[in-house]
Amino acid sequence: MCRILIFGGTTEGRQLAQFCAEHRIAAWVSVASQYGSDVLPDSEYLHILVNRMDWQEMAAFMGDKKIQLVIDATHPYAKEVTENIKKACTQEEVPLLRCLRDGDAQEDTAQDGVFYVPSAEAAVQFLEDTEGNVFVTTGSKELSFFTALTDYENRVYARVLPSAKVIEQCRRLGISGQHLICMQGPFSEELNTAMMRQTGAGWMVTKETGKNGGYSEKLKAARAAGASVIVIQRDKEKDGLLIEAVKERILAFSSNRKEGFPEQNPVSEAKPLQVVLAGIGPGSAGQMTLDVLEKICCSHVMLGAPRMVESALKAMDRLELFFASGNQKENHGSSARPRTEAAYLPDEVIRFLEGYQEGGLVTVLFSGDTGFYSGTKKLVRELRQRKIPFQILPGISSAAYLAAQLEISWENAEFLTAHGRELDLGKLVRQLQTEQTPRWVFILLAGKEGAGELCCKLTELGCGELQAAVGERLSYADEKIHRGTVKEMAEIVTESLAILAVQTGAQELLSERL
Repeated sequence: MCRILIFGGTTEGRQLAQFCAEHRIAAWVSVASQYGSDVLPDSEYLHILVNRMDWQEMAAFMGDKKIQLVIDATHPYAKEVTENIKKACTQEEVPLLRCLRDGDAQEDTAQDGVFYVPSAEAAVQFLEDTEGNVFVTTGSKELSFFTALTDYENRVYARVLPSAKVIEQCRRLGISGQHLICMQGPFSEELNTAMMRQTGAGWMVTKETGKNGGYSEKLKAARAAGASVIVIQRDKEKDGLLIEAVKERILAFSSNRKEGFPEQNPVSEAKPLQVVLAGIGPGSAGQMTLDVLEKICCSHVMLGAPRMVESALKAMDRLELFFASGNQKENHGSSARPRTEAAYLPDEVIRFLEGYQEGGLVTVLFSGDTGFYSGTKKLVRELRQRKIPFQILPGISSAAYLAAQLEISWENAEFLTAHGRELDLGKLVRQLQTEQTPRWVFILLAGKEGAGELCCKLTELGCGELQAAVGERLSYADEKIHRGTVKEMAEIVTESLAILAVQTGAQELLSERL
């Protein structure tokens, strides 16, 4: 069972996550951005939480997941986050380890041309009385301070993480094009030198990022490029452990707990292969049927698109059915989580099954219902052809869910999809304009064209006054349902995965429900 929580987003955080994965130690890893999640190792033993939390949210998470050990491996400059972690651990009475960043050798800092300042604002004030291009390596969070520098659009060259959100933030600040370098570090001395020479930098601005942050390589590169360095200092942390000591504590904690992942699973090897094709509904745990949840919890392997696998794992966390089920030991032999694979296309699933030798339950996840515009149909043909036994479990379709939220009947509705196929717009318009009886048309959307774009086209073709509704992120906490006319829906911007419902015929009886 997962009882360790690592706050990461740093090199140390990634190394500790990798250590847990290699030693089969279950751990939650909290990062602030999707990019922080993307660079973590892909492992069934790691459960990634992408979310910025205040201390109350941290404390609530620790209590909800019954966390027994917290490791703060956040950036040395993230003082507010560190204080929040301490406060949350104090409230929940959870032991806390602070992972310190390795220091640097004295000869790297004791050199001419290195100037120390207490903050980014002080660095800008210092640079105001200088000339030459400035190579800023402090990251995107403090980049806005450098816009106060005279002629910053021409002087400043920034190196930031290759995240779409970060790039957009830099663009809004007026730093883009050749003045923006998007790469994941740390960097070698040679690469730092090449970048400084390419940008013609006379100055480098950095932080005391320590060994894992490539601090020494930056200083050496500046020296090689003939540039001076401004170092934003940080307070030296006294309380904490270096990463190797933290790893030892993790091992000691894990060895004293019976929970966690087994070294091997001999029970599953003797069981025959069972394949279940399961519809998980719109996505939240509350919309999954009990049969589907039971199969998820007893699976040896779960296959599906990343979004669906994530939803299934969250369902297990929320309900803890897997750990409380009386049949769990019989089916799986331990409280281990299932192995997960990002495979859902029929060819991918068949390739996996043909190479899979361990036996036991393999659950293939499908969004919505397995009989409603689902990839189940093709996969069933492939499974029958290969004589692989399977079972199909239905789910709640997004159309049925939206109809319930709108309090309407869909017994005589029409269903269309633009998900993976071309929508016949002409046929749709004729149907909407000629149908005289009140009837709903549900259209599954995906790809580049969202609900707003489709409603804009329908409005131009004379369907703007029809009643409509758009649902996105259905069943999730941030669910959105827009109601109005087709013309009004043309003004909205939705996610690519959404569903549009348009009412044909007379509107008097049904429009009040919208």
